[in-house]
Amino acid sequence: MTKHYLAAAAAASLLVLAAAPAVACTGTTVLFEDDFSFADPAWGNYEWARIADGKMTIQVDPGLGYSLLNQTSLYVDFDVCIDVVQHNTDPSTAWASLIFWGLDYQNYYALEVAGNGYVKVTRLQNNRVLSPVDWTLTEGVVNPGEEVNRLRVRAIGNIAQVFVNGQQVAQFRGQPPEGGGLIGIYSLAPADAAASYDFSNLRITTPDGPIEEPGFGPGEGGVDNGGGGSGGGGAPEPGPVEEGDGSGEVTGKGAPKN
Repeated sequence: MTKHYLAAAAAASLLVLAAAPAVACTGTTVLFEDDFSFADPAWGNYEWARIADGKMTIQVDPGLGYSLLNQTSLYVDFDVCIDVVQHNTDPSTAWASLIFWGLDYQNYYALEVAGNGYVKVTRLQNNRVLSPVDWTLTEGVVNPGEEVNRLRVRAIGNIAQVFVNGQQVAQFRGQPPEGGGLIGIYSLAPADAAASYDFSNLRITTPDGPIEEPGFGPGEGGVDNGGGGSGGGGAPEPGPVEEGDGSGEVTGKGAPKN
């Protein structure tokens, strides 16, 4: 009985580990953490953002996107990760993002992850949308539907690596703000339906180790630029890119076609 019990317990543990987001952001020095147990004013005070019970929930109106930049600190070299659950009806037109290298609401980078398996890095520069890493299909990396996904960015100097659920999906050179940048989040809703996003477990540490960390990028290890995806459908369609102005208001711009 004892052996059978231990075997069953071990199997159950493996299932739990497989379902949970991969461990990340394990640098020796923690720069910032937010368990979202209370509404930290560093996120601002907006009616569409609720912080309580271990998560920050963003309610997004149809066709809009909301961004928040945390005002706690600027980060030069960092390893940041956050968990997100997406509640939207169309992953081809709605997604969640982890913002990094932020200067203000018109200038930042964002790791964008859609529930149909596509990943992208967007740069908003002087309110113009650029695509340092265009929509890339990941095979078996992004958890579909309303499952938890862990978004992670590791940056040293002007080189950033982006990860989803412990898998590196891209590495690129950027132009981080001089003196460090802000960290934040972004959420986009489909044109015809509202959406909500639950963010949790924000952690920022030092990026210990060299930038040449093992991983894979486009063209390797299951990343493809073709159609399909874990949630079905092709690459997300161009959608509005919304930027907060510091007062909770948002204004939309059409993104360039992929």
